[in-house]
Amino acid sequence: MEIIPLLLLVLICLALLFGYPVAFTLSGVSILFALICIPLGLFDESILKSIPLRIFGIMNNATLLAVPLFIFMGTILERSGIAAKMLENMALAFKNIRGGLSISIIAV
Repeated sequence: MEIIPLLLLVLICLALLFGYPVAFTLSGVSILFALICIPLGLFDESILKSIPLRIFGIMNNATLLAVPLFIFMGTILERSGIAAKMLENMALAFKNIRGGLSISIIAV
């Protein structure tokens, strides 16, 4: 039973070395080991049944809705050229202050 975590780690490393995406590697190897360990009695099947409920709960999180909207806002600002103008104006405003570039980047 103590060799299973080592096998899990080795298989994850091998899959990543072969170039599989991290998300698919982590989820695929975990599900594969769960399906192997259920008949051996090392894994409880009810844990797999709760996965859809957890995914639905994560998707309903209002805080996570802000992430794609923030990325969308940044893309709009960058494509329209407003972000470059804002950065130039902030750099002029903070040019005489120590750390002015970092302040202007954070402010934009």
